[in-house]
Amino acid sequence: VSFCNYDWFKDWENDRVMHRGEEYEERKKKIGELIWKQTVALFPQLRDCVEYFDVGTPVTNRYYIRANKGEMYGLDHNKERFTAEATNELRAETDIKNLYLCGQDIFNCGIAGAAFGGLLCASKTLGRNIYADLVNLKGKSAPSIPK
Repeated sequence: VSFCNYDWFKDWENDRVMHRGEEYEERKKKIGELIWKQTVALFPQLRDCVEYFDVGTPVTNRYYIRANKGEMYGLDHNKERFTAEATNELRAETDIKNLYLCGQDIFNCGIAGAAFGGLLCASKTLGRNIYADLVNLKGKSAPSIPK
């Protein structure tokens, strides 16, 4: 995941996926190649490890997840998003019976935020602290073998 200026792809925001044309595909390819070049400069051992490579753009995100201007995450991550009031409002339980929310927008951004959002949702629906259950299970697992 990397950052990309929405305006670089704005001309294609209303075009159908897979029908945005050669100029769009070429621009995506060039940006992807630049990102891969930088990645390999930092991690040269990855150079020959690619099995599949694809590039999404802000208009890709806008199409698939309806993110305004193609943001890669849901809610804005401004200061207000992390206030006690906002944290209190963003919960798995909703006012609609048996409708629960999970994912990054009820906890924090990214993969870890989505995972913890899932734990919060599971905890609410099951009426138990799933995180504590996982910690207890880890404590009961066999010790790792030292290297």
